[in-house]
Order: sequence, then structure tokens, then C-alpha cells
Amino acid sequence: MNESDLRIVKTQRAIEDALIRLLGCKSFEKITVGDILSEALINRTTFYRHYTDKYALAEHLCAVWLSAFQTAVDSRFQAGDHQTTAASIEQFYQIFSEHRETLLRLFTIRTETIHLYDDMAACLKSRFQAAYHNAISDTIRLDYLSELYSSLVLTSVKWCLEHEGYQGLLPLFPIFQSCLTTLLNDIQ
Repeated sequence: MNESDLRIVKTQRAIEDALIRLLGCKSFEKITVGDILSEALINRTTFYRHYTDKYALAEHLCAVWLSAFQTAVDSRFQAGDHQTTAASIEQFYQIFSEHRETLLRLFTIRTETIHLYDDMAACLKSRFQAAYHNAISDTIRLDYLSELYSSLVLTSVKWCLEHEGYQGLLPLFPIFQSCLTTLLNDIQ
């Protein structure tokens, strides 16, 4: 299958969009491949040419968003100064806000292998630990602080998504910054 063929790209997008729309009406457990076929206006053969089942489709979508999240988190941790960090965080919130419906719906899928929100939390925790493992020698303290950091950031992300964008968070950003500053001061 030629992944750059426009027909293939359009078909995959139709299938992915169909699942996202259906997640707005039904739980993932209740969605069938037949529902996806009807919503995407495709036949069964076409669906199975792209995905083995609805789980593979959901795993693919979550992997795409987790990768984008990891890139944004890496950019934030690589930023040197406060201004660059703030700019990378704002860009991250803006991108995720533009896809709020998709992300909120993907967060609702919770299976043994699909758990985007938890994967994002693990990413944040891991990146925090990697960034501060030299500064914090006590592993229990490092684990606790990384958990706090992860919770603070993901709560903010989810709040932004649920309240239609990061613009609503901007007036509250000083509270977020204060919490984060207090957390990071504890490291030093």
C-alpha cells in the first residue's frame, strides 16, 4: 500500500474521523467496525485493508497524539530560558486546543493497551525524572516530585481542552507558574 497515495490518505482520514465522531455519541466498547464503516462511508474490505480492527485504529490514533505530545514535552525540556519555555508551552497548548475534541474523545478510550492520558502522564514523569535525576538524589523524592509535575501539567492540559482552549487558562497561568516554581525550587 502506497502511504502517500492521496486516495489512501483520504480513506484513512475518513476512517479516523469516523471513529472520533462516533466517540462523541458512544463509548468505545459499544462502537463496532460496522458503525465505523457506516460513518466513514466505506466497505468492510476497505477498512480491513488499513486496520485489523477498531483497537488497531484507536492504537494508531493514540500513538500519533502521544508522539506529538512527546515532541512538545521534549521541546519544553530543551528550552533554555524562561521565555523560550513559555513560548514552547503556549505553542503546545495552542496545537492541542485546536484538536480538543479529538483528544478528549481519545482520553475516554481505556483498554488494557489503549490509555492515552496515562501514557502522556508517564511521558511527563519520565522526562521530569531524566531532567532532574542529578539534582535530586533521593529516588522517593524524585518520584513524588515527578508525579506532582505530571499531574499539574496534565490537569492543566485537560482543563484547557474541556474549557475550549488555552486562552481561558492565560489569566490563571500565574497560578500554574507559581505551583511549578515552588515545585522546582524544592529541587534546588
